[in-house]
Amino acid sequence: MPAMTGWEILQHIWRLQNAVFRDATPCLERHGLFRMAPFVLAMVKTWATPSAIAAALGLPLPTLSHILRRLEEEGWVSRRIDPADRRRYRFSLTHSGERVLQEARGCLAAAMEGYVARLDEREQVELLRLLGEMLDENRGEKNRERQPVQ
Repeated sequence: MPAMTGWEILQHIWRLQNAVFRDATPCLERHGLFRMAPFVLAMVKTWATPSAIAAALGLPLPTLSHILRRLEEEGWVSRRIDPADRRRYRFSLTHSGERVLQEARGCLAAAMEGYVARLDEREQVELLRLLGEMLDENRGEKNRERQPVQ
């Protein structure tokens, strides 16, 4: 079988992501969550400022602002003025935000595990290794050897 092109691989990843979200949607909705909520909640925990969260997720700032407002209305995030720069806001997860983030992770993990279960244990380990390679998470001597000589 000939090697897949980058476009073909991207299409498969996109289809898998959409299938996982389709399968996870009923669970997410039971917790009052919408598609982007789990990712924004996770980024709030890591980044706190709207501009950093937007950059991390690749979202336009107005879109993120709308999502943060919805999460704030649900009581999942709180907003406070940044003490270092009183013109900016910082966000943090509330206790209920922490709880719903855990629920969301469970929904998404269960949906993904349905697809991962189609692979045997060796294939699962290999998939994780390959994804790490592609995302450059396994930096080390082995990878440096494959770098082009300049």
